[in-house]
Amino acid sequence: MSFRACPYCMSIRIYPYMGFMTGQQYQCQDCENISAIILEFDDEESYKAVLAARLSEEE
Repeated sequence: MSFRACPYCMSIRIYPYMGFMTGQQYQCQDCENISAIILEFDDEESYKAVLAARLSEEE
């Protein structure tokens, strides 16, 4: 199972926003960012590793 995440807040609550001629875009339900660029992970462990690294950088 793959995971898609918001590049800004790392939420996995992102949904398709727009497509067709403009290309696929996604909207995050937590930070409401709209972006064509998302992060995609192959498994939950990869997602958690990146999330932990990002949180440690912020501290």
